[in-house]
Amino acid sequence: MKTTVTFLRTLFILIMTVAITSCNKDDNSPEPMQQNSVYGKWEVTSGEVAINDSKFVYINSDNTVIILGEDARGFRNDLKTNITVTDSQITMSGAGGQGTPLIINYSLEADKLIMNLPYNLPKVTLQRRAVDNDADNWITSLSILDQGNAPWGRDNDIAFDGEYILGYSSDDSSILQINPTNFSVAGSIPTTSYPRALDIEKTDSPYRQLFQGDSGDETFDSYIYSSNSKYYTSIPLGSWMKGIASIEPGQLWISSHNEEKLYRYKSNGALSPGEILQTIDLGFQPKGMDYRDGYLYMVKYDKIYKCTTSPDLRAVETYSLKQHDIDGITFDGNNFWLNAESWESDGYRLIKVDLTL
Repeated sequence: MKTTVTFLRTLFILIMTVAITSCNKDDNSPEPMQQNSVYGKWEVTSGEVAINDSKFVYINSDNTVIILGEDARGFRNDLKTNITVTDSQITMSGAGGQGTPLIINYSLEADKLIMNLPYNLPKVTLQRRAVDNDADNWITSLSILDQGNAPWGRDNDIAFDGEYILGYSSDDSSILQINPTNFSVAGSIPTTSYPRALDIEKTDSPYRQLFQGDSGDETFDSYIYSSNSKYYTSIPLGSWMKGIASIEPGQLWISSHNEEKLYRYKSNGALSPGEILQTIDLGFQPKGMDYRDGYLYMVKYDKIYKCTTSPDLRAVETYSLKQHDIDGITFDGNNFWLNAESWESDGYRLIKVDLTL
């Protein structure tokens, strides 16, 4: 009898050990890839789907798709939308341009997915990859800390003078000084330009400059900020400047919306012309910029790119203020501020976000 009890006890322990080991193995194992199913993570090996420079596509069983893009310089993009999936077709809501659906016929061969796009676009080839959480960390989402109405009501870049946020108002033909604590207009600076691009020279000099990039011109003007007296006009660069970023006294980054270029500019003051030290072809139309602690911050649509500029331009971080179009960016010593328009309401807002240095 004692032998039987001992045997049963040993058998029970063995069964429990096998069960626990099996459960632990199941908990720690990666999610298996779904063979012969279009659902899962796919890497784009040729072509583009829905967004430029598309790199990964997550086709989810909850009827959503997430597409992640990244160009050769590290500028990232993303798209998330609803989908309808059949055995041979994927329909992506609002991804076909002008808010229309994008209808894609596809074929599946084991771990290879081929998408045939409409309008005679090149087909897209994708390779199955293990499902992961990379989509959650691809772009950092920002939160709003404070916001108020932007009195200029347009797509300006903005600047910070140490006390006030600056932005151009065409109604007043002036650069307005905005108190960031209550968003009231504290003062105005008359100008004969139409400066969508603004920045304050990074210097402690009492003669620091205010740079104004005229909307349609190929040049920008420098004014002594304390007296609003004109100091010099730059040599021609690309037109429709949307961003000016002071690097240090005498050097700036300038962006041209029309030319899709970025210029590193050296000023020689009022006595001799300046010179272009570097020209970078961007391949997209940049908007506002700011330069802080060795990094150039650039905005495009709802994204902010933190970029190194040496030895080459490269985006090392990508941030997003969802559901907004961002046109201007500046830093108040603690947080970044944006001039942006919400997709859900009309009118520009000055927005303080949780992005710091």
